[in-house]
Amino acid sequence: MKTLSLNGTWKYRLNDGKKYRDIQVPSNWYLQGLNHSGKVYYQKKFEISTQKDKDYYLIFKGVDYFCKVKLNGRLIGEHEGYFQEFSFHITDILKDCENLLEVEVDSPLESVDIWPNKKGLIKGIFNHHDTRPGSWDPEYGQDRNTGGIWNGVLIEEKSKICIDKNIKVSPLLLRDGRARLDIDILLDNNDFPQEIEIKLEISGIGFKKNCKINKKIFLSSGKNHIHLVKTIDKPKLWTTWDRGEPYLYNLRCKILNLAKERLDEESVRFGIREIKVDDRWNWYLNGKRFFPRGTNFIPTQWLSEYDNKMIVRDIRMLKEANVNAVRVHAHINRQEFYDACDEAGILVWQDFPLQWSYEETDEFAQNAVSQIEDMIDQFYNHPSIVVWCCQNEPSFNRHTLDPLLYMTAKAKDSTRYIDIASDFAYHPYPGWYRTNYFEFYSIPGAPFISEFGAQALPNLETMREMMKEDELWPPKWPVWAYHDFQYDPTFNVAQIDMGNSLEEFIENSQNYQAKLLKYAIENYRKNKYSKVTGIFQFMFVDNWNAITWSVVDYFRRPKKAYDVLKTVYQPVLIGVDLDREKVNLNKTNSFPNIWIVNDTLDKYENVYAEIGLFKDKEIIMDKRIEIDYIPADNVKYFSNSLLSEGFKNLNLKEKGKYVIKIKLLDSRGKIISKNFYKIEVV
Repeated sequence: MKTLSLNGTWKYRLNDGKKYRDIQVPSNWYLQGLNHSGKVYYQKKFEISTQKDKDYYLIFKGVDYFCKVKLNGRLIGEHEGYFQEFSFHITDILKDCENLLEVEVDSPLESVDIWPNKKGLIKGIFNHHDTRPGSWDPEYGQDRNTGGIWNGVLIEEKSKICIDKNIKVSPLLLRDGRARLDIDILLDNNDFPQEIEIKLEISGIGFKKNCKINKKIFLSSGKNHIHLVKTIDKPKLWTTWDRGEPYLYNLRCKILNLAKERLDEESVRFGIREIKVDDRWNWYLNGKRFFPRGTNFIPTQWLSEYDNKMIVRDIRMLKEANVNAVRVHAHINRQEFYDACDEAGILVWQDFPLQWSYEETDEFAQNAVSQIEDMIDQFYNHPSIVVWCCQNEPSFNRHTLDPLLYMTAKAKDSTRYIDIASDFAYHPYPGWYRTNYFEFYSIPGAPFISEFGAQALPNLETMREMMKEDELWPPKWPVWAYHDFQYDPTFNVAQIDMGNSLEEFIENSQNYQAKLLKYAIENYRKNKYSKVTGIFQFMFVDNWNAITWSVVDYFRRPKKAYDVLKTVYQPVLIGVDLDREKVNLNKTNSFPNIWIVNDTLDKYENVYAEIGLFKDKEIIMDKRIEIDYIPADNVKYFSNSLLSEGFKNLNLKEKGKYVIKIKLLDSRGKIISKNFYKIEVV
């Protein structure tokens, strides 16, 4: 199979009669300096040498949002949707000389009559969200449009008989320890009816495992659906990085004619794993209960910039923060990101790109059904994806559209959990939109929490790249609001002190976010399985230069809460029930219990804890506690009776700030987990 890439320099113009200018493809046009909503007209001239016994397909890997495609003056097709790969059969239109490809791309500004409550574009956070340019403001919330030919364009040469669309591999774990693979292949026969041979080879990636299927099949003209089954002995299962190895397989499919000539060949990567979620939201991965330590993830507003370098960096930062699951929040990312999650052993909760409210028409419902089917087809083989979610925080659509999407997804994919919506009830925001963060003690949003958090300003360097100096201090609040800053929760709920400078405001803001996340996550995790079955903090990284709930800014500079996330998301976490930040001088303050959360499948024996109280670098008191046994995948509490009288009473004689440091170590002195708590004596 030969391919011709059409990536590179194209020509474009707006609907203004002006001459064509240069633009790079792939790109979102905003990143090319074109701040525009509406239609852009693209042109690309190319030459190709064709063969009479071959077929040719023009493939677009991603166009945002509507497009009409002409080749040599003939309309060859139209498409709607920003994330799909789509193609056109162009054999009869190509010339063996210069060809002219014309693409009209339309990424419109939705009218104020329909935006934001009756939206018609299925773009999720790319045209309505409180973390995008302009936030959800009616005037500015659609700024910095994401339109464009954002992914690659190519021409593929194929035989008259070829593989159409992705091969789908559906794994099923059997009770006897084997795995059954249901393999679905769609063949396109543009020739006469005939017999062909299919050869499948399944091999382990990075480990030895090989098996083959050879089968002769008679094809009629047109589309032919082929279903094959293969049972794998002793399969190596895909799992998360904190539970084992994310083993992957490669399936290579060859099609040959009876003369043994190869007609087509495709390879797909897949993993063997099983995901189940019960009625109480308990997750089971490969038959074993599993606790997602997750985060919401929106890495960019403009997918063309999200290259392999950025993806590798984000995956590294996610794993370093001990995250084992991401919720791809109200958008669909590019294939390379899901490939990276497959390889890294990070679970994916995948949202369909519906955010808040949409029009309620039959036409929109039909379009949404078609696009959710596209999502499932296109990303089906990624073992990291374990959940399809139909909508984020719906309003009236929850009663009409969402049940339809739920039934569609259930019928399309029986191997994953389908969530009808990630709803407000699972998105508690104590300490940001209401009360204070000590409300997390009561476990709001249980049993499964898919959003929680607080905003924090990014670092000073990032703030200075975000705004002009006279907008930074004293703050020009409309400019800050455009960059997603929320004034009322910051000052009236969180009651964050601005201080006397931008530097002080940044410090206070980041300290608050860090404290909230630490308190919330520890309370959720120590109630693992008894009250809580999984958590997804909101959110990991900014998708543009903004002030949001992220723990990492747009330039991938960590806020203070990133290190907190790294601590409280340790697979094994030791901690104490410290329910206050201040204690009284010369008063008895009962020291709380110690607890250990173990998310791994390993039990620990003959380990010990070290706990110390520090003022500056001086050790005020310390204690070693022997621990005989920590069960796998469980929570264990220890009474404060194991502590010395000094620790139990915390009767301190000097005012000031103290730090409690606690470690869990194995018999050789290797640290398994460590944690800290700041207290102030007043």
